[in-house]
Amino acid sequence: MKKRLSKVLVLSMMLITLLMLSGCGEEEALNYEINRDSMQSYTQQLITQYYDTSEMEQEYYLNDGSELQKTAVSGFMAAQTTDHVGEFIDFATGEGSVDFTNGVDGKVVCSQICKYANRDVKVSISYKQNRAFELDKEKAYESLVSQAAQYGVDVTTYVTEMYGQYDELDMTSMDKFLDSFLAMAYNERPYEAIDCEVSAVYSKKELILMAGKNTAIGMGVVFTVLIFISFIISLLKYLPLLFDAEIRKARAEKKAAESAAKKQTEDVIIASSETAKEAKKEQISQPAAAASTDLMNDSELVAVITAAIYAASAGAVRGPAYTASNDKLVVRSIRRVR
Repeated sequence: MKKRLSKVLVLSMMLITLLMLSGCGEEEALNYEINRDSMQSYTQQLITQYYDTSEMEQEYYLNDGSELQKTAVSGFMAAQTTDHVGEFIDFATGEGSVDFTNGVDGKVVCSQICKYANRDVKVSISYKQNRAFELDKEKAYESLVSQAAQYGVDVTTYVTEMYGQYDELDMTSMDKFLDSFLAMAYNERPYEAIDCEVSAVYSKKELILMAGKNTAIGMGVVFTVLIFISFIISLLKYLPLLFDAEIRKARAEKKAAESAAKKQTEDVIIASSETAKEAKKEQISQPAAAASTDLMNDSELVAVITAAIYAASAGAVRGPAYTASNDKLVVRSIRRVR
């Protein structure tokens, strides 16, 4: 059973591998049918038109140009000022020099590698399908047939004699001739260029170094900002003192009142202590029977004890010392302890 299961797993893995390899070998199906050579040639024409422009042309394209003109001119300007690619040399040739991929919204993107003095540049132009092209192409063919009939020749002979001397026209077939004829005479193609993206080509090592540098700068900025914010927060406690004079005045008055109350309490305690000593001498000289007298009638003794208890509790005097303390302490009974 285990051997059979192992064989099934091995066969399944081989089948999956074959499917993956077959999928990698196939080219991506584009959103619409194109002539790749024709699109590459048109892409190179657009690059030649916009990669080197004067200041007057740049101002016009950037302010009043189409989306293609704005993105192309701004992209080539950024490549020079930011990436310092140098002077344009030529279009790259060979494998990987041009690529066709699907873009968003049904577009097709043609990417051409351009050789510059300092580093290569990848230019990608997005094209959307021109659905009116086939209709215009049919009308152009009917017009050529009508003109050929006037001269009493077939359309192929008429086209060869009338347009054979133009190098820009593709005379290999009637279909390709019509495509090139509409492009040369009316600047109309099966596709329409929409926008352009220009990016310098960096190696993996350069990209890793740039990523590390950007990460370090970003972390440094974040920590610097956090430290600055912490410093600002630590200063917030001083804002009331800087901008509110009334608060400072009230605090000063409160501090002065506390000092005065403390001094008054100390004076009361000292005075009461002296009075208590004198009262104690008088009580000693009195007969023993007088010891049982109610001590609550001695107001001075009550004041002394109340002030002493309150001073020990470190409170502030808000009323007469002989009546009650700040924490509602009231002396109601005094007994002599023998």
